[in-house]
Amino acid sequence: MPKFHHIKRLCAYLLIIAAMLLSIGTAFAAITEQSGRRVALVIGNSVYKTLPSLPNPANDVEEVASTLRAAGFDVTIGVNVDRIGLEDTVRRFLRSTSNAEAGLIYYSGHGIQVGGQNFLVPVDATLETPYDVETQTMPLDLILNHLKQNSRVQLIFLDACRNNPFNAQKFWMAEKLEPVGATRGLARIDSDLGSLIAFSTEPGQVALDGTGALSPYSESFIKRASEPNKEIRQVLTDVRRDVIAMTNGKQVPWENSSLMDSFYFIPAPPPPSVESMQQVSVPEGAATTKLPIAPPHDETGSALLVTLNQLPKTGKLSFDGKPIEQGAKMPAAALTALSYDSSGVAAGTVGLIGYTVSDPYGQATQGVVAITVSADAGAKLAQLEQEKQVRLADADAYLKTLPRDVDTTIGVGPVKAGLPEVPASAAELTFNVAALPDKGTLRAGDRVIGLGHVLESADIPLLSYEPQIGTENQPFALTLQAANDDLPPATVTFKPVLDACDTAAAAPLDLQGVTAGKLPNEIEPDIALPACTDAVKAYPEVARFVYQLGRAQLANRDAKTAFATIKKAMDAGHVRAIDQLSSLYIVGASVPANPAKANEIVQAAAKKNDPYALYTYGKSLFYGRGVKADTEQGLKLMLQSADLGHTFAMNELGYIFLNGVNVPADPQRGIRFYEAGLARNDIYSMNNLALVYRSGKTVPQDLGKALELFTKAAEGGQPFAPTNLGRMYRDGIGVDADKAAAVKWLEMGAERGDYWGALDRARLAKDEVADPESMIIAARYFALAAAVNKPRTGDGKNQALAELKLLPSEAKKEAEEAFSAQLTAQERTALPKTKSLDARLVELAKATWVKRNPRYDLF
Repeated sequence: MPKFHHIKRLCAYLLIIAAMLLSIGTAFAAITEQSGRRVALVIGNSVYKTLPSLPNPANDVEEVASTLRAAGFDVTIGVNVDRIGLEDTVRRFLRSTSNAEAGLIYYSGHGIQVGGQNFLVPVDATLETPYDVETQTMPLDLILNHLKQNSRVQLIFLDACRNNPFNAQKFWMAEKLEPVGATRGLARIDSDLGSLIAFSTEPGQVALDGTGALSPYSESFIKRASEPNKEIRQVLTDVRRDVIAMTNGKQVPWENSSLMDSFYFIPAPPPPSVESMQQVSVPEGAATTKLPIAPPHDETGSALLVTLNQLPKTGKLSFDGKPIEQGAKMPAAALTALSYDSSGVAAGTVGLIGYTVSDPYGQATQGVVAITVSADAGAKLAQLEQEKQVRLADADAYLKTLPRDVDTTIGVGPVKAGLPEVPASAAELTFNVAALPDKGTLRAGDRVIGLGHVLESADIPLLSYEPQIGTENQPFALTLQAANDDLPPATVTFKPVLDACDTAAAAPLDLQGVTAGKLPNEIEPDIALPACTDAVKAYPEVARFVYQLGRAQLANRDAKTAFATIKKAMDAGHVRAIDQLSSLYIVGASVPANPAKANEIVQAAAKKNDPYALYTYGKSLFYGRGVKADTEQGLKLMLQSADLGHTFAMNELGYIFLNGVNVPADPQRGIRFYEAGLARNDIYSMNNLALVYRSGKTVPQDLGKALELFTKAAEGGQPFAPTNLGRMYRDGIGVDADKAAAVKWLEMGAERGDYWGALDRARLAKDEVADPESMIIAARYFALAAAVNKPRTGDGKNQALAELKLLPSEAKKEAEEAFSAQLTAQERTALPKTKSLDARLVELAKATWVKRNPRYDLF
């Protein structure tokens, strides 16, 4: 009895020690556990169309992407992307960066430095002329600056320092013609606080492709970043050592760090989880009894090693029929297969197994198993086995009941998977993540879950999934495997979907948006208004939905309500709403027109790199509209907007350079910007280029090309192209004269609000003096022209009004009746009082045109 009492005290002591170790491990986990979102942009360009191809980058980035996904990054990847593909990939990445803990860029391919700036070179770049950098490449600073504003830590890796293969040696950079960097490779980048910039070789030097499938730098990066619990600066030190060795000292990686905190690609998880004190009973005199020891586990699914530090002093412990010695090491799974021989051991004897469980991170946890020899242990073991089978049966039934399809809304944060609780009888089981979506983030509560991770039963109802932006209609599978491999796994399919508000009213090029978006004229208020109203109610914290509700209200012609809604979105932090509010001040929608106020507002959005705001404020600065003129800064901002794919900026830049507005004329440079817009199917670029081809002033005249582009632009909804097309048919320019076709296209232009289309249609009708009906048509279109005449796009002389006055009164009265018939009595009464028939015709033309809900976005 005294001996047994001593054993009880020892067990109690060991239990206290184990609890202390467990508490220490919990505290360590709290320090090292990964928190926050990690996002990465990974681009590899190998197969260039005109520049020398590179053997490794496409292979590099596929491996890098896999490495980063294993490190918990949500990866946006682009392989062999052309300029438009690069633009799309970058925008998708920028949309994912909002409030990220860490943002990473890894680029492998051709790069170029011009004027001290670094540019990523897409696979369709030629870089043959001085105009090509600004329309064919992507400035790295544009991506990096946005990342700095939206993430706490920025990590940039550039394996792009090859020899300069470009034909041109000078390129336009805003208002300057800059030479290609005198040194080879890329320019040094100074890091801001919280940033790390890593080059595959020293600034101004070139990197080597190596002889293998991967570049020396990428090969080492993949290896070192996959090593657990290694701080990033140590990772890069090891990479540098590797690359120097692989290249015989010809390539020396370099980095510049201003990181404030430690960063780990694979941070150490909490220490292995072990039941600190287990008590098992074995029957007296049994030659072989399998011990029901609960296995240890690691939440990341890492391979665990068990070391047996203490063995029972009586009886025999064995594994797979072979005796175990003290100090033996074995896989964690073997712990559940230990057997005990109690032959010759008296009932009531207690033996102890003491063991240590170690993980690959150097962490260890202690465990103790107390084995009691008992006469009635057989019945207890049978009961335990029966309970185990019940647990497994319940777990099997539970896995079969999991939902097979789970809709997950994109861009609203983590979405609960809604998986039911594990039944209490199976609560002790754990589940292994056997398959995982490769895009988006799976969480259990605040913990990010990776492939192979182990989930406790309590984690299952906490599972949520945050889809990656741009993955709508791409189902992703999550497969859970119960701890017992005999049970069939269960697969839950996540289906990323767009909210109806995003489908109906998202804005183009919105870096806080989730999809390509719609132009204002494409928004259907009857669909967008209820969809966005519901979205705002369901997700009140998502400012994007508030902004899109404002867009829907604008489309519904409720400018006053829209103004208040858009301001609310702006105050809630939605950047595009700033530009939208500014535009309302520019046009005077629901508030007095105030260009100065508009510019004061839009500056904040321009500083946050919103493409629309960069264009809006840049244009104001360039022309000095509502703000002191600064042509140099205005030009730079519009170039940044064009870099992000905003075709309005491309067209403005094309016009500026083509016509020499505030800068020396450079028609070829202007045409390059028009062509960039054309490559993006922009209807304005089509019309602008058609004008160039029709005139033949800066390029050889090509009337067939002009006719083709005018037609495509007109069919796409461009407001001025129909007039240009109508004139070609009217005058027989590049096509046989066709009055009917001219009438068709001129009337289309007039209906879209083009003053000149309405004027030319009216003049065609006026020329048919002998036909009274034609005079009525002339009156209608002269009045419409006067009604839609606008500054800068219209006619300062207002010839339409002057010619309207010369028409017969009878024709004008007939036109008045035709206009009036299109309005209700209330609408007619609401018209401004006028003293002359001509003035009344203009008011009627305007009212009927507005009533037809014209496409205001086309101006």
